[in-house]
Amino acid sequence: MASSIPTIDILLVEDDRDLAELLKLQLAFQGHQISHVTGLAEASARLQQQSFQLLVLDRSLTDGDGVELCRQLREQHFTLSILMLTAKGSELDKVAGLEAGADDYMTKPFSVMEFQARVRALLRRQQRQEPIAQSLHFPGLVINPERHEVNLDDRPVQLTANEFSLLHALAQTPGTVMSKDDLLASVWHTHCQGYHHTVCSTVNRLRNKLSTERYCYVHTVWGVGYKFDPRPLERACQ
Repeated sequence: MASSIPTIDILLVEDDRDLAELLKLQLAFQGHQISHVTGLAEASARLQQQSFQLLVLDRSLTDGDGVELCRQLREQHFTLSILMLTAKGSELDKVAGLEAGADDYMTKPFSVMEFQARVRALLRRQQRQEPIAQSLHFPGLVINPERHEVNLDDRPVQLTANEFSLLHALAQTPGTVMSKDDLLASVWHTHCQGYHHTVCSTVNRLRNKLSTERYCYVHTVWGVGYKFDPRPLERACQ
């Protein structure tokens, strides 16, 4: 099938054999290379051994919750795209998956056509991220998109993928206020207002990691959204 998306390596983590065979068939039809495992331990081992561009991750697995693997990967700065599959369809479950670092979330049962479309969308998003922007330098803070690194007062700061993306989105236009909807579209690529809590909690974690006695960087503009301000503090961080 003709496609503008290049062939990529995909790791599928799914313990339902029938569903796994169906998804493997659909991914292969799109021209990709698929590796399949059924549990978290095996998935972690494969991710350490091989480079993948996409992780299709079931949440409810026999040896644990896929959310934990997702969170661990983001803490270890794995930059692969993550599509989470789950039978848990409540808003809180979706928020938990997205806050753990998933790029997209599908609730079972879902159609094959929707699955294919979500995969294509994630891969197009990867392509649009290149070329990588230059480093951003501010007083006390350096943001390096190519290395996915942040240094605060010459010390590395460990950020999750979504924390980094949120910081980078704000820091590209210092002083400009971005609403929660703006950030949802830019960082999580969704327009669902039900995920506003995800933005708030990510901002709070980011602010805690970056705040110093002289700088806050990420400020709340009450009733509007958030902005990046690299100027020294004149009052306590909001």
